[in-house]
Amino acid sequence: MKHVLFSLLALLAFSACNSDDEPTPDTGSPYEGYTLVWSDEFDANISSDNWVYELGDGTAYGLPPGWGNAERQLYTSSQNNSLVLEDEEGNSVLAIVARREPGDNRYSSAKLTTQNLHSFRYGRVEARIKVPQGQGLWPAFWMLGDNISEVDWPGCGEVDIMEVIGHEPNVVHSTVHYTNSENKAASNGKGLDAGTNLADDYHIYRVDWTPESLVFTIDDVKVNEVAIEADMKEFQRSFYLILNVAVGGNWPGNPDETTVFPQRMLVDWVRVYSKDGLNAPAAPALDIEEETLGTISSSLPPLAFNSTLNQFDGLLLKSFGAGGEPEVTESDIAVEGGSSLLFSYPGGNWGGGFFELDPTVDASQYANGSLKFSLRQPDDLADIEIKLESVATAVSLFLRDYSGADVGNGFLEYTIPMSDFEGLDLTDLKIPFALWNPVDASGEYLVGDILLDNVYFEE
Repeated sequence: MKHVLFSLLALLAFSACNSDDEPTPDTGSPYEGYTLVWSDEFDANISSDNWVYELGDGTAYGLPPGWGNAERQLYTSSQNNSLVLEDEEGNSVLAIVARREPGDNRYSSAKLTTQNLHSFRYGRVEARIKVPQGQGLWPAFWMLGDNISEVDWPGCGEVDIMEVIGHEPNVVHSTVHYTNSENKAASNGKGLDAGTNLADDYHIYRVDWTPESLVFTIDDVKVNEVAIEADMKEFQRSFYLILNVAVGGNWPGNPDETTVFPQRMLVDWVRVYSKDGLNAPAAPALDIEEETLGTISSSLPPLAFNSTLNQFDGLLLKSFGAGGEPEVTESDIAVEGGSSLLFSYPGGNWGGGFFELDPTVDASQYANGSLKFSLRQPDDLADIEIKLESVATAVSLFLRDYSGADVGNGFLEYTIPMSDFEGLDLTDLKIPFALWNPVDASGEYLVGDILLDNVYFEE
């Protein structure tokens, strides 16, 4: 039955005596030199004391639809997508179930995290998992830094203990992502051919994490080892755990006619151990400008906003994406004031530029008004995403649904009723304007320059 070996080892540790006939301390661990500090054995229902759900398509968390990876699933908290059940071995396990839903390219799944409940800094983190397989499936056991709400990804750090791409079910991938000293996204990942179909049985996926390194293994066989360098401060701070099964995306590709649904990732247990005697250094102070990906500027935002109204103070300009984030510079071609902002998009992947308020503001006086802005755009721009965000919600609209009025110098002025940003909480506005993911008529990410000027809200 479940965990017999684990329980037996713990009992032996409790019962054994040392050479002085003193009881050996029970560390709750089958590993010498480690102490169990947290676990979920999934012997009952999914515990709300251990896990929270992330829901939807990612837009509620400030990401492009598809969680920034062009994924196709909607995450739910339904028992159709996550539950505790008894597997073929008689073990009580967590099942995360990916399903095909009615309609074209519609799927559901689940994503469980320990965010704001349990986080860890150094130690041994492992889980016994049986992965699903099939084209377009993307199961993962991973971690993100606790400070993601302050510094965003990848400055928060990401530790992918296990990722398996469904059409390569014999290969496990272990990777870290972070922001390097050049303020660029960096990663270190490796894959290991395990020589067997990982979907056929359970395997133990683990990371041993110290202040010096992260060592990834499957069933005690090394997959990857990453030395923690001076510019990798992310990995000297605390992280929370994540379990999910994505469907589709840039890496695994989308499901096809060979993909069988439903598919299940089964998790027998998740355990975290501290390393006995580890003298952990203090966590480094967070430097927002140093560790946030992309451009950060407090001097450029006024060039894009109406200079007479001066509606927002404390704006930061940020650029973010997966290689498609724009470079933002000053331009002397303008329709209001003497300058505008030039967003140079490189194409090839998703990305955007946005203005962030610190602190947030109450903009509810504009609830019955409009957002106005002027763009000078290339002829081959077919669409671009306009996004506004509060602390709790994000709403995207698309330029193709609106017509602009010629205001000179090649600019078109757009007017979007605030009522179109349905569900946006204007009492806690965080991002009053953003330009994401320009595409051409074929839907490819656009390579081109867009000028932005005279952004303001009208009551």
